[in-house]
Amino acid sequence: MDEDECGFFTSQITKEKKIMNDVELSFPIEKSNTCKYCESAHLDPEIINIFKISTCKQCRYSKMKFITKTTATKEYLLDNYELKCLKYLSRPNPHKGTWHDMHLYLEDEIVEIAKKKYGDLEKIEEIKSQREEVVTKRKIKNLQNRVRDLKRRTITKETKIERHIHNFIGEGSIKQCTGCGLKVEQEQI
Repeated sequence: MDEDECGFFTSQITKEKKIMNDVELSFPIEKSNTCKYCESAHLDPEIINIFKISTCKQCRYSKMKFITKTTATKEYLLDNYELKCLKYLSRPNPHKGTWHDMHLYLEDEIVEIAKKKYGDLEKIEEIKSQREEVVTKRKIKNLQNRVRDLKRRTITKETKIERHIHNFIGEGSIKQCTGCGLKVEQEQI
């Protein structure tokens, strides 16, 4: 162990880790070891390891655009099978820490795959509008069915009730209706 500044000791392993994280610069600097956009020599190792694109940290945030998996599926109508083969950055979900990690894809790659699948970005918009029309038609049909069912349950059928007029025939105190057979007893006072 070597003595470091401030009286602390650092092990050989931590020194090797620091060395491994730094990107080595070899002179003369080749074109492949410079930033793709600004030709800076300080490259971002995470982007190089994942996407194999040479960029510096400033260009990573300004020039490169990342989109989430859900936006790729909703905006560009791609399914999980097509996104499976792409490389992505994994970040913790900002909405809730216990949820699955976010997958961030390069927008350029997503647009390229969508163009191969649909031919043009305008076709994607047409397909999305057709899907929205189908959804609205389905919602309208369901609403009409509910209204029809509600009307059927609330409005009762008007039935014509025929009034029966009794025609009593009989002698004495007990008389009987000829139509329905009702018997009535009458007492004389």
